[in-house]
Amino acid sequence: MEFGCNLTSYVDDGQINENQDLIAKAEEGLCADVLLLLLSPSSSPTRWVRERWEPVLFDRAKQGQVEVVTILLGECSFPPLLRRRNFIDATSNWLTARRLLKRWFTVRERKSGAAPSLEFSGDLEDLYSTLSDRPGMLHVTGAAASRFAIEAEEEFEAVLWVPCHGRSLAQASGELGYQLGLTLDTPVKENCRRIRELLAMRRCLVVLDAPVAEIAPELTAGGRTSTAVTRDPVKILETPETPAYARRLVAERRFPEAYELLYRLLDAVVEPDNCARELTWICEHWDRPNEANVLRVNYRPAGAEQLVLF
Repeated sequence: MEFGCNLTSYVDDGQINENQDLIAKAEEGLCADVLLLLLSPSSSPTRWVRERWEPVLFDRAKQGQVEVVTILLGECSFPPLLRRRNFIDATSNWLTARRLLKRWFTVRERKSGAAPSLEFSGDLEDLYSTLSDRPGMLHVTGAAASRFAIEAEEEFEAVLWVPCHGRSLAQASGELGYQLGLTLDTPVKENCRRIRELLAMRRCLVVLDAPVAEIAPELTAGGRTSTAVTRDPVKILETPETPAYARRLVAERRFPEAYELLYRLLDAVVEPDNCARELTWICEHWDRPNEANVLRVNYRPAGAEQLVLF
């Protein structure tokens, strides 16, 4: 739970001692933000005295703004009132119950006020076990990735879908960095390193949609983030091949994408002077003086040479 959610669990502090019962231990736990009750034949009190449990689990919890979550591990007696709020029945499938609890924490952190989704498709079990239960990487069909990204969205801090079909590493990393809110003004390999470092600390799902072979290793973060790589494209993005779009990329400091596009425009002899000027500026930013000088010499504006005086 700590790995999948941004929380700290006090498991040892929650163990019931010999001279305690569940209600006494729950009373101690009211200092936390969330109180998790694990109900089983061994933990459930022999008698539930309403005058004792109701003030603790309802009145004082509400007063202290403590959320009480109840998980039924094994059939036992307990007040039916506990079923009305934040109740998870784990008697038939403990794995699904754990995933539902994780969704509950994620939804709570987003402060949406909504209840977590109860949908778990059995045919997506491989994706759940590889990508959701732990960080991992999996090659899947585009259809499966699309369904999983929607269905399991609540189990991640964010789902980042990166269209890669027909796109370069600079374009794919630029798109992912843009979704993460990063400024990617360094060369593409350095940008990829920064993306991986950030994602390694976050519990995200990254979907690389039909990438070429070089892209997946560069954008698979490891750490806490999971990565799904689709075998077939779901979303296809077309990059505008125009100077206006190149200038927009420069303005957004997405330099590797702009660098590639500007050279393609140069090869096509589209606004060569303007493209060369933008490329020169990027090369100077990247500390590439030789390349910048070559661009200046080869694409010097007409009339820039000084006339020889006699």
